Amino acid sequence: MIKRVAALSQWAFACSGVPTTGIISNGIDYFLFFFYSQVIGLSAALTGLALAIALTVDAVSNPLVGYVSDHWHSRLGRRHPFMYASIAPVTALYVLVWYPPAGSHAHWVLFGYLSTVLILLRLSMAMFDAPVRTLVAELTPDYDERTRLAALPTSTSWFVGSVMTIAMYAIWLKDTPEHVIGQTNIGGYEQAALVCGAVILVSLLFCTVGLHPEIPHLHHIKASERTAGMREMLRAFGQLLQIRSMRALLLSSLCVGIGLGATAALWIYQYSFFYGMRSGQMSRLTIVESLASFAVIPVIRRYVVKGDKKVMAIRFLTASVAISMILPPLLSLKLLPQRGSEGLWYLLTSYDFLSQVIWIVTASIIYSLYADVTDDVVLRLGERLEGVIFACQTFVDRTATALGALLAGLLLTLIDYPTAADGTRIPTEVLTRLGLSYMGVWFVFASLGIWFISGYEITRSLHAAEVSGDS
Repeated sequence: MIKRVAALSQWAFACSGVPTTGIISNGIDYFLFFFYSQVIGLSAALTGLALAIALTVDAVSNPLVGYVSDHWHSRLGRRHPFMYASIAPVTALYVLVWYPPAGSHAHWVLFGYLSTVLILLRLSMAMFDAPVRTLVAELTPDYDERTRLAALPTSTSWFVGSVMTIAMYAIWLKDTPEHVIGQTNIGGYEQAALVCGAVILVSLLFCTVGLHPEIPHLHHIKASERTAGMREMLRAFGQLLQIRSMRALLLSSLCVGIGLGATAALWIYQYSFFYGMRSGQMSRLTIVESLASFAVIPVIRRYVVKGDKKVMAIRFLTASVAISMILPPLLSLKLLPQRGSEGLWYLLTSYDFLSQVIWIVTASIIYSLYADVTDDVVLRLGERLEGVIFACQTFVDRTATALGALLAGLLLTLIDYPTAADGTRIPTEVLTRLGLSYMGVWFVFASLGIWFISGYEITRSLHAAEVSGDS
């Protein structure tokens, strides 16, 4: 009899996608650079350096926290001590990052403040993220239930991130007579930080406390088995990389992540200039995109459950590649409504809604595939390393995001995309190169991801045998 996850635990686990991914990562990725470099006055180079340093710390700290939590022994189990400890610092540090020292115009003072707060914030986030991500593997051993569980925080984070973006432009950064360019309103960022801080606090508490009743049912480690030294950690990483399914997932995640990172960095260029969407149209488009998260669970139940996860991941990635190649060539050949028209907006709305559903389902399947690796690791290595496994995924995702942003910059240079200093008029041929590059980068890296994930070896039948053998 398969253990079904309690309703409260499902809601609490879904809420894990709200604080760090849905709010904090979106705030940092989309607004913080502009806030410090354009509103506060810190040089763009130093702002970028601070963000890069914090991202590097985050990439390293997640595997460390994951490994330590794998070997933690307490009456609260392995994961909850870290989750409880993260609540106060994550909430406070996110608010503080939007309140730099008043009246300070020294670049190095601002740089020091931003770097310090971001590093501490990233470390605090790791204390929540690394442990909570492992729970998809620990809450249930069921092959299909894991996919449904994985979809909950993934969909929630996507929806909350979209709502946050809409609220930023519609409420806190809207154009006013006092702030003709709403994005320069420092008070708007500060008000948003306080509201987001409250949401972060509530979501962290609800997730951690809501999952507290599951502690007796989660995997525990004996006190005699506690080993969390550096040598043991490096040995665990080395052993994991010898497992073919783990390598296949990490390499696939790296390639897909680079494609996502590049297209995310180019998104505003693609939609504002290649498609010619205005601010109002972009806002309405984001609202429609946010609704895609509600279609994910029905799609998983209809098309993914009872199938083989690797096969379904390949199919959905292939579908994502296929639909991404439709609009850019047609628009370049003038076979679609003209740039900026309402007709094109309606096409983009349908296109984006379908694209978002496909991607969120794909991300949920991949998340679930990592959970299935944990059972394979128990049989092969004789120890539970969920924290290390999911921390490796986080490390790869962070690295891929950075590489994707770098690739986006290189692509803009290669296609001779004009800077602000060159004037605002962009030649049609440059716009065509932009649209095709946006399409091409996703085609190349998603295709590589499909190729790598084909090496994943854990099928439905093999997983069933491993779970029964483990039990």
